[in-house]
Amino acid sequence: LRRVDSVLSEPKTKGVTPIKHFEAPAVAGHHRAPNQAPFTPWHMFEFATGNISNCFGPDFDVYEGRIPPRTPCGDLQVVTQVVEVQGDRLDLKNPSSCVAEYYVPEDAWYFTKNSHENWMPYSLIMEIALQPNGFISGYMGTTLKYPEKDLFFRNLDGSGALLKQIDLRGKTIVNKSVLVSTAIAGGAIIQSFTFDMSVDGELFYTGKAVFGYFSGESLTNQLGIDNGKTTNAWFVDNNTPTDNIDVFDLTNQSLALYKAPADKPHYKLAGGQMNFIDTVSVVEGGGKAGVAYVYGERTIDADDWFFRYHFHQDPVMPGSLGVEAIIELKQTYALKNDLGAQFSNPRFIAPMTKVDWKYRGQITPLNKQMSLDVHITEIITEAGEIRIVGDANLSKDGLRIYEVKNIVLSIVEA
Repeated sequence: LRRVDSVLSEPKTKGVTPIKHFEAPAVAGHHRAPNQAPFTPWHMFEFATGNISNCFGPDFDVYEGRIPPRTPCGDLQVVTQVVEVQGDRLDLKNPSSCVAEYYVPEDAWYFTKNSHENWMPYSLIMEIALQPNGFISGYMGTTLKYPEKDLFFRNLDGSGALLKQIDLRGKTIVNKSVLVSTAIAGGAIIQSFTFDMSVDGELFYTGKAVFGYFSGESLTNQLGIDNGKTTNAWFVDNNTPTDNIDVFDLTNQSLALYKAPADKPHYKLAGGQMNFIDTVSVVEGGGKAGVAYVYGERTIDADDWFFRYHFHQDPVMPGSLGVEAIIELKQTYALKNDLGAQFSNPRFIAPMTKVDWKYRGQITPLNKQMSLDVHITEIITEAGEIRIVGDANLSKDGLRIYEVKNIVLSIVEA
């Protein structure tokens, strides 16, 4: 179901090679009628890379030959089916909802390529939480309010609270997503959502999110969080001597940070597909709290694996992967300082905490550089757990576009 083939004969989108649409194979009991629950994997594949009308019905024929709303595809498609929908299309005055399911493969890439075989990266938890928001928004025909316009779906704000740590391999995650409210002004559409994710009837992740639909022109002219002002790394603004900055080249896959000790097999960076940073700079005692400052950079490449999966025909780096890059910064800092020294077999986990994020821009294949930083505010040592707490930012070409508060990485005994 995750087969991806490039279509070299078609023109690239912002430098990204398009992929071929494949139908999900026929499965007994899975219908293919448009606009009818349950929406099976076949419908979800049509929504992701095929004919959106096959998923939502002829109301969406207006998008023939255009770029319709999409859900992620390939390695980032984390909705298997939608089993229930509540709401009348185009009635955006009243709440609507959907119940989505994701069957988590035991050997999913984000397990086999991670530093621990049962650790679902926080970015994937975010994607599983947020993608059904896009489904119910699409089902309700939100963009049909402006049928003549090409509008693009972007996450603006959100918060998520991890309530329990569960080995999700082989489990079915059930997500109840509610479209709470819609505001339309000046051609933009802003929608608020809630999500509740459970496994075997037990709630483990809950939160809320705000998304918007915007024109391509408005996305091109975004001003970021600081109203168009570009920002520098903390150590630049504070004239930190070069000797006080430790620099790590994460493009070097032979780096010690990727090589776990034999008796500590999970105590490392994952690397490969889970590496989102080229260089990391660390200033001990730096940052706004005087604990540490960690800064990273990545040169943007149109061939970066995530662009063609998010979204087909509308390539943009998922905000969740920006959050994952921030977590990678914190892992690098933890390994540099051997913060897991007290454990005989340390591993990283996403702890039970609440994370708040704000996005005011996007990284596309046309951007040159992504930069990001974490101001470490506290390192908490408890029985059986080390917690690294910080506030983070992410920029594109010097323009700050993400702000993530209270993001925590933990080290525990594996």
